[in-house]
Amino acid sequence: MKRTLPILFLLNFTTMLLAQSDDLMVTPYLPQPSLLPKLIEMEAPPSAPAEFRDEQEVRIGMTRFEVQTISSLGRRVAVAPNGQISAAWLHGLNQNGGWPDRGTAYNQRGASAWGPEPDFSLEQTRSGYPSFTSTINGLEVVISHKNTTDSTWFLQAHTKMPNETTWTETAIPSNVKGGPVWAKVATGGPDGNTIHVVAVSVLSDFGGITYEGMDQHPLYYRSLDGGATWDKFDVIIPGLDSNFYSVVRGEAYNIHANGETVAIGVFDAWGDIAIFKSTDNGDTWAKTIVKDHPLDKYDDSGYGPGDVPFDPNVPDSISIFSSDYSGSLLVDDNGKVHVFYGAMYVYATDAGRFLNVQFTDGSLVFDGIAYWNEDYATDQVDIIASAPDMDGDGVVTVSDYDDIRYNNANFTGFPTASIDDDGNIYVVYTSMREDLSSFEETTYRHVFIVKSADGGVSWTEPFDLINPDVTEFYEFIEGAYPSMPERIGTQIDLIYMQDFEPGLTPQNTMIAEQVIMHVTYDKNTFEPSSTTEIEQLTGEVVLTPNPAVETTTLRFELNEPADVVFRIFDGLGKQVYFGKRENLLAGLHRVTVNISGLANGLYFVQLQIGGAQMSKKLVISE
Repeated sequence: MKRTLPILFLLNFTTMLLAQSDDLMVTPYLPQPSLLPKLIEMEAPPSAPAEFRDEQEVRIGMTRFEVQTISSLGRRVAVAPNGQISAAWLHGLNQNGGWPDRGTAYNQRGASAWGPEPDFSLEQTRSGYPSFTSTINGLEVVISHKNTTDSTWFLQAHTKMPNETTWTETAIPSNVKGGPVWAKVATGGPDGNTIHVVAVSVLSDFGGITYEGMDQHPLYYRSLDGGATWDKFDVIIPGLDSNFYSVVRGEAYNIHANGETVAIGVFDAWGDIAIFKSTDNGDTWAKTIVKDHPLDKYDDSGYGPGDVPFDPNVPDSISIFSSDYSGSLLVDDNGKVHVFYGAMYVYATDAGRFLNVQFTDGSLVFDGIAYWNEDYATDQVDIIASAPDMDGDGVVTVSDYDDIRYNNANFTGFPTASIDDDGNIYVVYTSMREDLSSFEETTYRHVFIVKSADGGVSWTEPFDLINPDVTEFYEFIEGAYPSMPERIGTQIDLIYMQDFEPGLTPQNTMIAEQVIMHVTYDKNTFEPSSTTEIEQLTGEVVLTPNPAVETTTLRFELNEPADVVFRIFDGLGKQVYFGKRENLLAGLHRVTVNISGLANGLYFVQLQIGGAQMSKKLVISE
């Protein structure tokens, strides 16, 4: 499906923000309360084998620091030349004192299963907002930022080969006062060993300066030798400067490379949406405007209806069709750049910048994933996906929208684009499911995908990747921050963050566990293409009685010794029980849990062995 939308005007909103202050978006930590259920029985008599149905999704890690990006998501998953899959994400468990343990978590899938869930970060000290990929030779690269003092920040690179266990940590040079932050990374070059990085100078509020006329100035960095040295740093790309922008929000940009062609896309709401392309591995750059902002270098001075093009489709006269700050881009094998971003209407007054999200009846003003490539003219985009009208009434309506923003306030956003060796283009993104709401009546987001087999001329209908074929509890799942490798191989490897409650946790509230999931899909049907079995299990996992009142028993059989983790989550995704039993012998095991302290309702019982897990619904009722 494709809806063509010629664009006569541009960009978007946002509360400027926060941004370097990763701390502005977090809340004080409260230790998890005592967990009511108690393990009261465990035994291992013999049993007969039975059929076991395994889960499609694999839990590979968790975090309580749930804001994985404030704008565009960098790569978070990579596939090595030997097919080995690795993933990284922003990790933090200790909410107390501004997340002192925050940094990059990393996991890798071995021959048959993912490694144990990491409970620590790669970095030695508190770090933020990683971007992760690998070179054509398999070198894994993580770029993140950290501060040495309250006013001094820098970018750091962590590199290793897939078969290595030790990371090499190096600081990326910079002479900018305050330093750079919010990096995005891509790899390419004539030998595949070049690392390209785009970041911004830190805000003056956090130790930076108004650098070359901008409070947050985009800067380019390059290493030709896999991060050992950096021959370009603090580079200002012509056109991506104070002549055209007053500010570029942190992470409102992305980068991709293919061979010696490198492209940087800028998706800030209050400047030109544009690409900056180099065909000589980052030596020289050319600018192309995707959408020309009607307010050049907007500086919060305010504007009126006569300053922007008229649009009959929005509820007020000063709205501008723009971006939600989240975007992705890719360079195909012919060197053509393809651009994707969340599209929406925005407006501003001299007092601030705002979003046109909903009409007064709660229905959607506009949203969608905008698409552009170098064959298009400026101000021409296609809308290739948007929030689905699940009830067929012609509008998309959600509840309590203010509570379910992910810093970007669109119904549909956070695209990640990838390509395969046949030139097929894939885009994953998140979008609202108006028919699925939590117990608190907030609307769930799911992860969707679209595909083009003709270089962007046409696109498939959006497909919901969180569905009954993937997880039994799809109607209770919130999916956020989806990522794929830069290049799709024989199948689609998706990483995303999952929990049971929509949106971000409100300020001053304990943040529950957010789970990082891996799913593998068929490239053509988008159905799960393989399963990850819990290899140590024989037969069916049984939960009885169910419904339960005072106790319930989880029965399973091990075919070899293993460490086993048990968790119970309530309907809001809060963990209410955790237990671990090490070195369980082969044979039948029964785990009986006292649930008398839990309220009536729906719960999820999770059994995890190694890097795989399965879940069962549990109903507690009198």
